[in-house]
Amino acid sequence: TTGQYRFNSTTGFFEGYNGTSFVALAPTPTVSSVSPTEVESAAGGNIDFVIAGSNFDTGTTVTFVGNDNSTFNATSVALNSSIQITATVARSSFVNSKEPYDVKVIAASGLSATKDNTINVDNSPSWSTASGSLGGGFEGDSYSFTVAATDADGDTVAYSLQSGSLPSGGSLNSSSGVISGTHPTVSSNTTD
Repeated sequence: TTGQYRFNSTTGFFEGYNGTSFVALAPTPTVSSVSPTEVESAAGGNIDFVIAGSNFDTGTTVTFVGNDNSTFNATSVALNSSIQITATVARSSFVNSKEPYDVKVIAASGLSATKDNTINVDNSPSWSTASGSLGGGFEGDSYSFTVAATDADGDTVAYSLQSGSLPSGGSLNSSSGVISGTHPTVSSNTTD
């Protein structure tokens, strides 16, 4: 009858009858944070996600849910404490077109909690311009060199100078990768 309670020796949990079936009477897990929130799927190997929340127990599992409702499970879950677990999964399991991924934590009782839209896939751009010299010229001549990279995820690539310097008076177009200007007057051969 509704309101009846029993101990299920198979699952190790007390259960209550809700009028339809017996359900576990156990604390429901919560998920407050997941770290990291970015995955470089093309990097290979495994990635560890540290999941913080509450009511984690031995037997807790972690499932990743794509935006198309496809799922895959962590290959292993380590119980660090009742408020933290570490889930390990292959980076290649994540597909850019299925981001953002939800993280679903399922306690041994079967009760679960989900943190929506938590993990994004972001692979690094790759250069299509070879490293080395882009070209040369003489004092007073104008120049224009183009560097190019593509992004495996189809994101827009933005260019910026990370180290070194452009020739005096030179500029870098952050959208197109064009480095242009006029070669400055120098006292000897100069490399920028």
